[in-house]
Amino acid sequence: MRLKITLTLLAILLGLLTYIFYIDNRTDIGQYEDRRSTVLGDLAVGIDYLSIQNNVTGQTITLEQSKNRWMLREPYLWPANEFAVQRILTELRFLERISSFETNIVSNSGVSLPDYGLKPSQYAIMIGRGERRSTLHIGKPTEIGNNLYILSTDQSHVHVVNRSLLEAISVNLDNLRSSRLFDIAVFEATSWNIQVREDGRNLRAWFARNGDNWVFETPIRARADSEAVNVLLNRCLSLEADSIVASNPTDLSPYGLQNPLYRIAIESDQNREVLEIGEKISTDSEFRYAKRESRPTVFQLRIDFLELLAKSQTMLRERRIFEVDVTSATTLTIERRDQQPLTLQKLEDGNWELVVRDESQGIQTMDGDAQAITEILKWLDELKAVPDDGFVNDAPSAPDLESYGLEVPEYTLTITSDRLHGDPQRLPEFRTETLLIGDRKPNDRHESYIKIAHKDFVYSSYNDIFAHIDNDPLLYKNRNIISLPNSSRIQKISVERLADRAIVAEETIDPNAETPSAAAKLATIVSQLTVHSFNPDGFTRTVEIAGRRKPWAYKLVATVGSDDTPNAITQQIEIYVSELSGGPLLWGGIAQTNQGFRLSTDFVDAFTQIVFDRVARPAPEEPFSTKPLPEGQNARPAAGQNQFEAARPPQPSDPAQ
Repeated sequence: MRLKITLTLLAILLGLLTYIFYIDNRTDIGQYEDRRSTVLGDLAVGIDYLSIQNNVTGQTITLEQSKNRWMLREPYLWPANEFAVQRILTELRFLERISSFETNIVSNSGVSLPDYGLKPSQYAIMIGRGERRSTLHIGKPTEIGNNLYILSTDQSHVHVVNRSLLEAISVNLDNLRSSRLFDIAVFEATSWNIQVREDGRNLRAWFARNGDNWVFETPIRARADSEAVNVLLNRCLSLEADSIVASNPTDLSPYGLQNPLYRIAIESDQNREVLEIGEKISTDSEFRYAKRESRPTVFQLRIDFLELLAKSQTMLRERRIFEVDVTSATTLTIERRDQQPLTLQKLEDGNWELVVRDESQGIQTMDGDAQAITEILKWLDELKAVPDDGFVNDAPSAPDLESYGLEVPEYTLTITSDRLHGDPQRLPEFRTETLLIGDRKPNDRHESYIKIAHKDFVYSSYNDIFAHIDNDPLLYKNRNIISLPNSSRIQKISVERLADRAIVAEETIDPNAETPSAAAKLATIVSQLTVHSFNPDGFTRTVEIAGRRKPWAYKLVATVGSDDTPNAITQQIEIYVSELSGGPLLWGGIAQTNQGFRLSTDFVDAFTQIVFDRVARPAPEEPFSTKPLPEGQNARPAAGQNQFEAARPPQPSDPAQ
């Protein structure tokens, strides 16, 4: 019984061993064959050499990987189109056989390799890695299906593969080469230069990067217009080659490239690339001959900004006069020849103060108008040299400065700021720049000579600078001339016509009214009165209207009281007002404070509404409505009729008389 059990166990063991050695082993072999179903296998990994020979046309294209990029070596030296090369490599890497048979079977069956287009082959692809080379021959398409016959690298098998390989290697040579001329990106460029020899010129401009900005290093060290430089540099880096003219010419003279007319050299930390540009293809052609300095291949190039390259010394120069950010200035001093300087200084609380120097009264300070000062600082920040010919002299002598009127300038403007233009970071210490404004240009009276003190460059700028610059304190003085405290309010408004002493408007202001009246609106404006501008002569008994001196037309009296004591009058504000002139333009004055001024638009609107009863009326229903005009107090007076009939003799004691 035990013998039977032993024999049974031995039989089971033999069965397991048979399964392991035969059945399971066959499974491993099958999996191994599946993994090696690609035609090239390991040969397609790490390819760094690729040669495609078209046996029909005789053309050979050779590509080789160098410094992590693919280069065309034949028929000419040129960077390859990485996408086109990667497509070929992908086809080779995943080239799978649909079916295959041995070449000796082909011979025995009476069918030869020429019948499959494999001897000679239509294409021969040589692939390599390092020194190793293998050749894959490509034959005819199959009669059935979209497939292709190929001969293995050891020529032992004929494989049937997908036709996509033939489509990948049949790409046009122009599509296989890169169209870009430069590999450097704008942000990678550290310096670049332009050389021009055309039309007898011998110009050179060299730019170097300084942080985020560009500066001229040649022909002089000066600031460049960084935005314009980046735009032109990007246009250069975006240039593309057109058709190839000659792969390796022995004589470059016919192309104007023996001594190129233009050279563009761009450098990065890792590379230097130079484009050379020669003659036009023909007189009326927009194409020129060109080549890369490091490659012999001559090609056609379309470039439409050569004139900008030729004028780069002026077109790319920074035209802004101030290097500091003037809008962030903390002080501005305006000094006119033979006059006392005026200083505008920013206080710690952000408000502005004027420092006025007077020989009789010494130094005086007054509140500045933030809006007026901000406007002049903004204008000065945008001050630029005249385009093209605004760079007058980069190394003037003392006689030159005298001829420009800059030895004793008309104006001197000194600005202190803690920022540079275009840089949000504060400087570790304040920087001061002084602008000198000299004489007008003799040949163009619309321009004047200017320069920054302690710098060589002389510029010319348009004369509208004088319309923005003045050392009159009234231009920058705080224009809020009345500011009542919160506890006070105007209780009553009255307007008197001075010619006949008629009260043309009078109203007690009701603070609790649901809809403010016109007088209440005017009272609100007067309680915080801000004027448009000041009269440099202060308060005068007459005012100039339309070129003639006339007496004041109206006197506005605002009665001020306190909310705590409604019946007590704390102050009376008297404002003399002129006749209304075009614009509308309305002048005013306060005798007590010796101030004359031009009133603001909101005052003009409110004042004319209550004095001339200018209220909005509904528009007529039709262009020629028969609806009668309104009657009563809103009716217009008849021709020649005075609006106000009441009159009383003028009093000589009135300052307006």
